[in-house]
Amino acid sequence: MFGRARILGDMINIESLTFKFDPVEDRIRLVGNLDNGQTRIDFWLTRRLALRMLDAGNEMVQRTSVRVSKVPSQYREATAQFEHQQAQERMEVSHQPVEETEEREPGLLQRIDVSHKDGRYQLRLFNQDEPNEVAAVSVLNYDELHQILHLIHSGCESLDWGAPALFAGPAGEDRVLQ
Repeated sequence: MFGRARILGDMINIESLTFKFDPVEDRIRLVGNLDNGQTRIDFWLTRRLALRMLDAGNEMVQRTSVRVSKVPSQYREATAQFEHQQAQERMEVSHQPVEETEEREPGLLQRIDVSHKDGRYQLRLFNQDEPNEVAAVSVLNYDELHQILHLIHSGCESLDWGAPALFAGPAGEDRVLQ
């Protein structure tokens, strides 16, 4: 869970994200603004979208990390993994249970658009009910992006979705350790 939120028109600005791995629904519940005093919004994250997000996140890190982009190509994955581990060490985690809300059922998350500018990542979340309207936005720094990817990956592992290791090369690729 991370912290910041306000409503921008009908769109909600998410300042904290919480993940609950639900084996009954076989989905990840993404809760925006759980108990931070801001408007709460819940989404279901499907296996298909979660795996796509992990793949896109890997590519985004490779393209936007100053450190990763400056090292020779054979060291980029290891550098990305190192940065990922550093971000995890700085992660502030709350193990507070996610209470179900009667106010609103979770929307099915249809897509997440991610953009990068000036070292910040903007996530725009689109609900299946209104696929052309941004339902919520969250702005993250580099560490928070890694933390989100880690939590989604943890959910994929918890739900046995067959997610590949983060920041690893294509399956079957030979590696040389020096």
